[in-house]
Amino acid sequence: MDVLISLFYVLFALCIVFPPTEFVSAGFTIPQLFESYLGSEDNNFVKYHMRRISITLLIHSFLPLGYVVTLWCCGEQGEWMPCLFFASCAIPFLALYKLTCWWEHNQINHPVVKALLPYAEVEGDWRTFASSFNMEFRGSNNVFIPLNNVSTVKITTRWIIKVSQYSVNLVQQGDCTLVATGTDTHDLAPTGESEMQYLNIEAIPERENVKPFSFRISSITLRELQPRLERPVRVPEHISLIPPLIERFISVFKDHVRQNPVYYVDQELEQCIGCMHNQADIKINKRCVSDSLNGTRAPCQQCNCRVLWCAPCMARWWAARAGSLSPNAWLAARGSCPVCRAVFCMVDVSPAEKRRVSH
Repeated sequence: MDVLISLFYVLFALCIVFPPTEFVSAGFTIPQLFESYLGSEDNNFVKYHMRRISITLLIHSFLPLGYVVTLWCCGEQGEWMPCLFFASCAIPFLALYKLTCWWEHNQINHPVVKALLPYAEVEGDWRTFASSFNMEFRGSNNVFIPLNNVSTVKITTRWIIKVSQYSVNLVQQGDCTLVATGTDTHDLAPTGESEMQYLNIEAIPERENVKPFSFRISSITLRELQPRLERPVRVPEHISLIPPLIERFISVFKDHVRQNPVYYVDQELEQCIGCMHNQADIKINKRCVSDSLNGTRAPCQQCNCRVLWCAPCMARWWAARAGSLSPNAWLAARGSCPVCRAVFCMVDVSPAEKRRVSH
């Protein structure tokens, strides 16, 4: 019975300390339960996290005491119970002492304030800086990257912020270097057809009194984040980034298109109507011999549209139409013209070029 109770309480405590997605969705996390006390992070970032860290530490310190009380209520009367009770009671008192040290003397010992002090204009005068920091955090261009259910990286126009359970790390974008220190790759499907690469990024401040910190994000998130950073993330030569699945498919799609005969046109090639950036260079021209495959698929059709699309846009359209299939089967699938809906296969996709006039 004691073992069952212990396992149940350990599971409960882990869900409190590291809440699973189900707890987050149900609103059963410390920030959500104490939302009325904590206030709004958007309105007052500094005050919100000072309170959040404090109440998180206090609640976590009561978990061992809760375990002892649970055993007592379930009839456990062992000789070791009084010692365990007094030991578990000491933990909340130590936490209260720690909180007292944080909040006295103008709160300069609080972890959030310690993170602000290196950027304050006067040593100890952190409130003025906190006010301006709160105003900047209210901006609409902020990017939030969840690392897990208890940690988040927040990017503003000037700051990189990592929020954890017991700490807040921040650094100015212009005063730090972001370096990729390692990668790991995980297969998203048992067949290994789709994989996700994660990078460990370390933020190295130029100021000696600012603590460095690290976080882990996917390579896809990194590519989306790069335009918002003042300095690009440095990726050492020994670390190679795996292109996204769609980018790899575009490369393979182009290789297969080059193997087909060129379709020559007399007029100048226009810009691609999909991206309005690249020159249109793809023509759907029916060339396949077999119109159908045992009657199970619609036969290929002649597309009468002029050259409208570039190879990358056509590849993305093709992948979107074949998205329900395994990536290995995308090239063997059939697509349809985005304009006239004519069905075609990979053999019908020809590179388009303007006909050269011979003199």
